[in-house]
Amino acid sequence: MQPVSPRRRTSALLILIAVVAAVTLPWALLSARADLSFGPHEARYQITADSRLTVDFGPLGKLLVPADDYLPLGLGLTVDIGQIPVSGADEDDSHTGASERRSDRDSSDGSEQGAGGGAVDALGGDIASYASLFSAPQAQVNEVVDGLTTEILARWALAVCLISGVIVAMAFILGPVRLAGIGRAFVGKELIGIGLVTILVLASVGTAVLTRPKPLDADPAFDGTPLAGAQVTGRLGGVIDAAFTAVKDFSDDNDAFYDQVLENLRAKWTTRPQTGNWSDQGMVPRPGGDEDGLNADVSTFVFGSDLHCNIGMARVVGAVTRMSDADAYIDGGDVTMTGTSAENYCFDVLDDELPDKLPRMIVKGNHDSAETTNHARSQGWKVLDDTSATMSGVTFFGGPDPRRTVFGSGPELETDLTADQYAQRLNDEACASDFDIMLIHDARIGAPSLRSGCAQYSLSGHWHRRVGPETLGSGVRYVSSTTGGALANALTPGPLKMDAELSIVRVDNRTKRPIDVQIVTVSPDKTVTIEPWKTFPEPVPLVAQPPQTQPANEEE
Repeated sequence: MQPVSPRRRTSALLILIAVVAAVTLPWALLSARADLSFGPHEARYQITADSRLTVDFGPLGKLLVPADDYLPLGLGLTVDIGQIPVSGADEDDSHTGASERRSDRDSSDGSEQGAGGGAVDALGGDIASYASLFSAPQAQVNEVVDGLTTEILARWALAVCLISGVIVAMAFILGPVRLAGIGRAFVGKELIGIGLVTILVLASVGTAVLTRPKPLDADPAFDGTPLAGAQVTGRLGGVIDAAFTAVKDFSDDNDAFYDQVLENLRAKWTTRPQTGNWSDQGMVPRPGGDEDGLNADVSTFVFGSDLHCNIGMARVVGAVTRMSDADAYIDGGDVTMTGTSAENYCFDVLDDELPDKLPRMIVKGNHDSAETTNHARSQGWKVLDDTSATMSGVTFFGGPDPRRTVFGSGPELETDLTADQYAQRLNDEACASDFDIMLIHDARIGAPSLRSGCAQYSLSGHWHRRVGPETLGSGVRYVSSTTGGALANALTPGPLKMDAELSIVRVDNRTKRPIDVQIVTVSPDKTVTIEPWKTFPEPVPLVAQPPQTQPANEEE
């Protein structure tokens, strides 16, 4: 018997892999599960074959939505709704007393306006979370598609590798002679085998057709909404009208509010102050310069902080970033309210609103968590974790806030260092690093680095009020107010309850120093104010510093 040629072996192996892949794809597709979020809830997603989106609320009942317009080939999707995470801690911890702890009050400086702690109405918070999902569903869709696709591909690859590997191993163990004998034994049975496979496939298809669920009994409460044609079962049907109406009203009010804000922003943008006073820095507009009079040696950064899940203001962040032709977006932290995995949705909305391929950077705030920044890193953001990173020629250095603040409890340390200890360690690291601007969530933690001269400039947030730019020690600090309009003891998502601010910072690429900053303010009455450019002062040499005094109302 002639040996099998390498080409035939390769062809046989490829055919084997293709057959195994075709057989295992349905299994991978219908067995995949992804643990993600749904509004404020943790949720598990699984693909089905019933042409329905089924949202299972357990004892309350189910929400059934026709999926023919969303999923191909008669596929459906089941969402098993889980708990609303409290702190993102261990499962046991979230059930045993986390919800009974005292309200969030950041005792480290006493000045931060809480992201809604204190007397936050839990039901109102849930409505706001659902309304956020309703207002910006694409971020949720992207999360589900990415999560399920990753799980399906992983299962499919594993099945193909295992089954193909077992078959190849068996072939190697049996050897060519035994394989040939087995092949001759099955030659006469090939047609029978093919017929059996065909019958099984047709039977499976017929069973799927015959067991298709009955048409849905549409609930009239959903008429004229994205859930038109949906049906509610169980006890959930008794409250769905009021609950859905509350969510829809909240969503409609939110969309209308920020639609008007964006219209006012576009109108105001055409008359905003164009240039700052750069003459003392020897900078002039480039010959025949552009409409802003910008210099080719200037980088523009949009800087936001303390968004606190306000996805309406995320739309404003995206608009300002595009209109200013920013080179990058930088965030001072607190994108979320408690840093749970479900709140990654809030981050995803901000990420989607920013221009495609725009460089973006973030540090963890005390209302974020390691989960938040890990998710940001997975989406391509540069995360400062006691590290440096360069964007548009400017090197930033910073690190995460060492605290974790959640509703129902006060701030807790995520590391073995207190805020003051971490501030000193950050100063030591800054002295050993080469960078241009420090990015830190809480200005108090960056203060030692400015006083020592190891940081010349710092950008931060956390206090929910603007400070500077002003000199501090040997350096210059700028503290941004809240971009989400986060008022103490009030829900942040929705129409604004206090002013929200966003900063446009221009940096001289020759000296790597900030030149000036322009503040965009959105007020609760939907008005937009764009202030004149404010120049950053020069750092003060250590030998020229005045005696250090601590004002009575100083936060540091």
